[in-house]
Amino acid sequence: MTLTRRLALLFVAVLIPALLGSLLVQTLAARDALRAQLRLRNQDAAATLAVALAPVRGEAEAMRALAASAFDAGRYGRLRVAAADGRVLFERREEAPPEQVPRWFASALTLEVEEGRAPVRGDGQTYGAVGVAFDPAGALGALWVAWQRTALLLAAIAALAALLVAWLLRGLRGPLAAAVRQARSIEQARFVTAEEASLPELAEVTRAMNSMVRRLREMFDTQVEQVAQLQLQAQTDLVSGLPVRSQFMGRMGEHLSDPAGPAAALLLVRVPHLERLNERQGREATDRLLQSLADVLLTYVERVAGTCAGRLNGTDFGLLLPVAGIALETAESLRSALEATPAARLAGAEFLIGGCDGLRGIGAGAALAAADAALAGAEQGDGIAVVDLPAAATGGSRAWREQIADALEQGRVQIAAYPVIDPRGALIHLECPLRVQLEPGGEYQVARRWLALAARSRLLPAVDLTALDLALRAIAADGRPRCIHVTPASLASAEFAAAMQARLQARPEAAARLSIEWTEAIHARNPAADHQALRAAAAGWRHLGVTIGVEHAGASPKSLHALKDLGVDYVKVDAQHLRGLAGDEAVRGYAQSLLALIHGLGLNAIAEGIDEPRDLAAVWAIGYDGATGAAVAAVAVPPT
Repeated sequence: MTLTRRLALLFVAVLIPALLGSLLVQTLAARDALRAQLRLRNQDAAATLAVALAPVRGEAEAMRALAASAFDAGRYGRLRVAAADGRVLFERREEAPPEQVPRWFASALTLEVEEGRAPVRGDGQTYGAVGVAFDPAGALGALWVAWQRTALLLAAIAALAALLVAWLLRGLRGPLAAAVRQARSIEQARFVTAEEASLPELAEVTRAMNSMVRRLREMFDTQVEQVAQLQLQAQTDLVSGLPVRSQFMGRMGEHLSDPAGPAAALLLVRVPHLERLNERQGREATDRLLQSLADVLLTYVERVAGTCAGRLNGTDFGLLLPVAGIALETAESLRSALEATPAARLAGAEFLIGGCDGLRGIGAGAALAAADAALAGAEQGDGIAVVDLPAAATGGSRAWREQIADALEQGRVQIAAYPVIDPRGALIHLECPLRVQLEPGGEYQVARRWLALAARSRLLPAVDLTALDLALRAIAADGRPRCIHVTPASLASAEFAAAMQARLQARPEAAARLSIEWTEAIHARNPAADHQALRAAAAGWRHLGVTIGVEHAGASPKSLHALKDLGVDYVKVDAQHLRGLAGDEAVRGYAQSLLALIHGLGLNAIAEGIDEPRDLAAVWAIGYDGATGAAVAAVAVPPT
């Protein structure tokens, strides 16, 4: 029961007994006053009649005549005259017409009183006695009228009091509702301050709540800074500020693995005899040299989108160029820039650069091996060596667009099923990325082969709806929970959001076992309008029982808090933040801090891309709520 309702009931419990008690007290007081008046009237009438009868000196006939005359002239209810010896000389009764008084009222508030008595005396002798009683019907009617008026007056007072209390409760309900909303926002890990109420007591509560919200926000910001620092330690070389080897290799592998993607180039920069320089120049001078080298590499990263750099080991640095055909030119300008730095001139450092051009559709390890071979050639030559690798021929983008559109229209699509399990080995859901058969009868291609062209061709809404239809049908067939990916770009279209909601409403049982994800990195760049569209769509999904998630998260810990506002249920941490989890303390520390941040928001955390069994064991030991990857697929138990 709400506080306002309890206050209203308390008001009723206090006011109604008070009003009823007031009505009862007033009625009883009026009744007692009327009784006293009737008693006094009876006595006065008896005394007056006794005086009138005294002159006849007890003559019976005269006393009867006078008594009859008095009875007829007055409004007595009862008159009795007795002689001195007790004989009744005259006695008459008369009942007045009944008043319009309810029977229960007359029974509860009777006005019957004893009759007035007076002796008839004269010349020192007693000639008899007189008894007189007036009929109380008229007084009872007057009492009934007075009771009604009092009851109406008290009812009007009660109505006015109720209106006043309702007005006060309405004024109280707003601040109370604001306090409840603020408390719920804190429960949901949303830090919302409320305007102070006008009531002193509630104002004190609001101030305390706002103070707690500010402290929680400060604690969260501090935790985010700590997680960001751990991320920096786990993924960045502390001397140069560049990504460590595992991070660089992961990004390079993602870029090069797509045979249909653009060709790239890889350059390796080596600082030979670094230990000798360290001994001769000192630790600080060597660190300045490495920092200068990193600054030169970062100029390429900042100027060309898609470029990434990293420190591979103590002496080797990598630079991945997203464009083919410029590796040799870049290597020459890179060496010139490095040799021109003050730190290099002061230390007398040398630089060797080797690389390979035309990289596409190969693994990161193979690309690194090719560039390393070129670096060995640079060491034997003039310090620069770049080799060209043949790039696979591909069709034009227009042909790709037509193939994708035809495959969607003709139904040459399917969804994969990668298990996501919890620490007990139970299935959370199956990840279901869409596969497209670009050529009739050919292989079904993974998304990285065609997704970028689908986006440029504005086919993403059709792609997402196709994946949704396949997942809902699969759930209806076997009842296993599934997960699909939806691009926030599709949700910017009101038509797409409506079509998706209609499909979910058409299959409510399957929708209740469906999870929908989007990429956290895309959401972080969305403008306010897309954020609002995404929040509205997610609210509709949750109403149907759909679970909401974000994948590939962890690159920006500060952006995680915004996910709570969207109604997200879980976060999938990108594999690049978990590589080497079992053996690298820095990676483990960042993974643990990221997990604490996600759990602090009331969300579940799922580890992505766990390929090594020992990393999977470390994920469970840390406390993640789920995991996916090759190691998970190897231990997942198929359904019976």
